[in-house]
Amino acid sequence: MMDVLRRAAKGWIAKVLIALLALSFVVWGIADVFTGFRASALATVGGQEISAQSYTQAFNQSLQNMSRQTGEPISAEEARTFGLDRQILNNLIQAAAIDAEGAGLKLAVSDESLAEDVAANPSFKGSDGKFSPELFRRLLEQNGLNEQMYIASERQVRLRAALTDAVDGDFTPPKTLVEALTRHRTEQRDARYFTVVVAESEIVAPTDEEIKKHYEGNPQSYTAPEYRSIAVIKAEPADVAAKMTLSDEELKAGYERLKLDYFTPERRTVLQMTFPSVEEAHKAKVRLAAGEDFLAIAKERGITEADATFADKTKADFFDPKVSEAAFSLAQGVVSDPIQGSLAISLIKAVSITPEVQRSLDEVKAELSERLKLDKAREDVQAVYDAVEDARAGQARFEDIARDQNLPFQLVPLTDINGRGRDGKDMDIPYKEDLLKAAFGSDVGVENDALTPGEGFVWYEVREVAPAAVEPLDKVKDRVRQLLVSVRLRDLAAEKAKKLVVRAEAGIALETLAQEAQATVKTATGLKRNETNADFDAAAVTAVFGVPERGFTFAI
Repeated sequence: MMDVLRRAAKGWIAKVLIALLALSFVVWGIADVFTGFRASALATVGGQEISAQSYTQAFNQSLQNMSRQTGEPISAEEARTFGLDRQILNNLIQAAAIDAEGAGLKLAVSDESLAEDVAANPSFKGSDGKFSPELFRRLLEQNGLNEQMYIASERQVRLRAALTDAVDGDFTPPKTLVEALTRHRTEQRDARYFTVVVAESEIVAPTDEEIKKHYEGNPQSYTAPEYRSIAVIKAEPADVAAKMTLSDEELKAGYERLKLDYFTPERRTVLQMTFPSVEEAHKAKVRLAAGEDFLAIAKERGITEADATFADKTKADFFDPKVSEAAFSLAQGVVSDPIQGSLAISLIKAVSITPEVQRSLDEVKAELSERLKLDKAREDVQAVYDAVEDARAGQARFEDIARDQNLPFQLVPLTDINGRGRDGKDMDIPYKEDLLKAAFGSDVGVENDALTPGEGFVWYEVREVAPAAVEPLDKVKDRVRQLLVSVRLRDLAAEKAKKLVVRAEAGIALETLAQEAQATVKTATGLKRNETNADFDAAAVTAVFGVPERGFTFAI
């Protein structure tokens, strides 16, 4: 597949997919949503428009959710590889179709009904069990909403539910529809294809005037997010333990209490074979004493080596007490006398012995000290919390509180809500997701409640807010230029692809076209409508399923 943006750092190589042997079923697709929006609406469904802004908001929100779930930042380009762009647009199209139908039916939700539902929502009730306007506004702010936005969203949800709930529950779809959907979902296709390289030398470089015009016409694309600087104090058991010291007496007492935790029991590898009688066991013992191999005799009796071997076992691992006692009383290499166990008569041989080990206080002193301090710190962290809260009530500065309580203090430089600085690099922030969500829901000068992640406490205050603003042209000029170059490369690639498709449809062999493009024809088999792979991304799969059998198409 050709993906200009993904390969921008490698010379702006563009690839064009030419697919053959595809069966018919047109799947809705889009050209590209990452090359700058050149229209007021991405799609129109009935009277409902899907704007570039609504798409961008939905895409960015889903991108943030994916990053939170995976624990790693995911770029827009990686998300597009997963097909997220088309999934988001398809969801918006479905929602728009429902909205259009609702508008046609003149459905409405009254303000009174919405107000009653908001007041009854448990999430917005205070400690007295009543609706709390202050809590309502705070929760909305933490989620980037205001009252008007929330009410509008709830109204939209109710109107859509009025339609979608009608087919919920026991609704049975027509058999014809089920069969059509099944064929649609399970259909597989094969395709022959090749790629074509498009170089930056083939296009006209953007002029300064064109760069400025695009920049001024797309301010939303070059608006830096809001940044905030945050002061943080952290008090966890590990932080409190770091300032503790223990006396020798405390260490000795702790060692005696936890001594068994530093004890490793004796372990043995033994061989065992069973007999129906003591007489047969004695006969086998005589043969072993004469030098025969234990496992060879066991094999004669139908016992495999795996069944006869008990490797690296402790005394407690043996079910039968008599067998256990015998196994751990033998010297290494010695075979026992016949043992009358609770289940069978057996002979046992001790193959290897690993002696028990009791680590001394000196050996475990450092490890034990950290463990004891951490245990004690878990009890003391509440006292630290009280001391910090008292200092905050006295208007003490975070830096002074951290110094007096000997706690870690961090002044997080300006960061966006995803924890990235102005240089785009991720910052090391404790409990990043929870802390940033809380900090971006607060403001400068606001005294915030401590967060309680894990076993400790985290205090924070917003020190500075840098509002979202359009970045100056001289700072983003290279970015604008690269974007315009990518658009022109994609346009050129699409133009070449269309000409190749026309020639293929005129009867020129795919191999001939590939040879002219200095490319190799490849074959992809078993392609599925909703699956992608390293060679076929969502755009390519959509193209393959968008033409009839033996049809020609391309994807960028």
